[in-house]
Amino acid sequence: MLNLIDSTPKDPLELVEQCLALTCAVININEAAVKESLQFILHEKMEALFSSLYRVEDEMKSEVAGQE
Repeated sequence: MLNLIDSTPKDPLELVEQCLALTCAVININEAAVKESLQFILHEKMEALFSSLYRVEDEMKSEVAGQE
């Protein structure tokens, strides 16, 4: 079966770039329905970004604790 949704975890830098691109699109598009859809996608990407950053932070804390 063809899987159209890529659910692999994203690199934080990739997520930042996607959020910036979506933000620019939301600002420049005047059609309400499209703008609302892009805002929903942007919200999901921002949640993924924060989750990714918190995961990286936890990994760094674990490494520091392991070195002590």
